[in-house]
Amino acid sequence: MNEELIRDFALRKDKSKVQEFYNIALNILTSALDELNNKSENGVIKLSEESTRIFPMGDYTNDTFIDQTGELEIVVATNDAQIILNTTNYSNEIKNKKNKKNTEISQRGTIDIIVYKLLEILVSYFSEDTTLFLTNDGIKILCLKEYGFKMLIRFATYSVDDENATLFFWEPVAKVQNPVNLFVYNEQMENKDKETNGNYKRLVRIYKNIRKTILLNKWSMSSDLNKYFVELIIYNIPSNLMLGNDIVKIFYKSYNYLVNCNILSFASFDNRHINTFSLAKITYYKINNYIRLLKKLV
Repeated sequence: MNEELIRDFALRKDKSKVQEFYNIALNILTSALDELNNKSENGVIKLSEESTRIFPMGDYTNDTFIDQTGELEIVVATNDAQIILNTTNYSNEIKNKKNKKNTEISQRGTIDIIVYKLLEILVSYFSEDTTLFLTNDGIKILCLKEYGFKMLIRFATYSVDDENATLFFWEPVAKVQNPVNLFVYNEQMENKDKETNGNYKRLVRIYKNIRKTILLNKWSMSSDLNKYFVELIIYNIPSNLMLGNDIVKIFYKSYNYLVNCNILSFASFDNRHINTFSLAKITYYKINNYIRLLKKLV
């Protein structure tokens, strides 16, 4: 990697195109949810406006996205008490399924059934050039030809009484809930960026561009190397190594740290064990594999 490329990778990208796509995506999703609520029956609970929040998350919101053809993540979160209860019970029943082989497990009124029904409805909102499918993160929509972007719709529940503002993200394939505190996540990212005079986010953009290169060369699967993974890896680099005015020198200091560090000391954004941040889906094997690929590129 030459110095010019590193500096280019670090640059903050214009938000206008992704903002335009978000407005389109929000209108589509709002209309699809309205249609879902009008069709809801057989015990499926409606996502009322009062109990539902729709908002973007990820690199679009924290200014670390790297191009204008990326993936926008949108969260549909509900605090409906009955949906929370039903989803929790459903998740627990799934865990105990081996012991209940003859018991029918009901999805009625759960996030799971809402996800499947919304997927069916969303198909009609896009052209035949768009592909929609279900992943363990949510509904993925590949609408590059139509809008120039990809979209991931995540689903979560939350309690209005929870002072920690924890979102329980639903994984449709595994059928489990994973708690994530986005408030702590965003706050810690901002603190790290301030501590390093903006160099934390510059480094995140560089390493996300490296991630993109790795994926384009098919050296790793996207599921093994997601964007949260990169943000968390860079978060664990000491802030003092990110200080300075020359981003090229800072990048090489960060690289040298990663290839020589003790990954057992890594922590999540809430300063707990690394595997506690479920969206990053970190394992020590994945960290070692990423570092091996870094060496190949750098």
